[in-house]
Amino acid sequence: MAAVELKGLQSVLSKLNRMGRDINTVADNSLHKSAYDIKREVEENIKTVTAAYNGQTYKAVDTGQLLRSIHITKLGICRYAVGTAVEHAAPVEYGTGSAGDPAVSHTAKVKWVYYSPIAGGYRTAYPQPPRPYMRPAFAAKRAEVTANLSRAIIAEARSGGGAS
Repeated sequence: MAAVELKGLQSVLSKLNRMGRDINTVADNSLHKSAYDIKREVEENIKTVTAAYNGQTYKAVDTGQLLRSIHITKLGICRYAVGTAVEHAAPVEYGTGSAGDPAVSHTAKVKWVYYSPIAGGYRTAYPQPPRPYMRPAFAAKRAEVTANLSRAIIAEARSGGGAS
């Protein structure tokens, strides 16, 4: 019967065990930093995106409420959300009425009235073109997030685990 001796196995197993605990921290830190990069991209998009419709140019920023509302929420280990809760976020991103993004269902009306609990009353809305700010930010940063996460994990593996 042949015998095989693995030298350094205990050291490798110990490093893998430490990495198992530390890898979540490394990945979480990387994703947290990436969430801030995405947030900055979203904010920049809000400041610069415009759309033309019926001879008018529409900007995504008017009062600055949408811009100020962009935030990061930690949903769990390695899970972050970049978003907003303002009432007009979706209409800015997707547009409204006949001018809206055709991939999203919209009314065909020329104008419509709706109740806004935030404004505390009824408001009249008109078709507005989409001024996407969130989706382009995620698309622009997707590869960077993946690359940063990969680099962080590889660096942790090369360092042999342990606290980072």
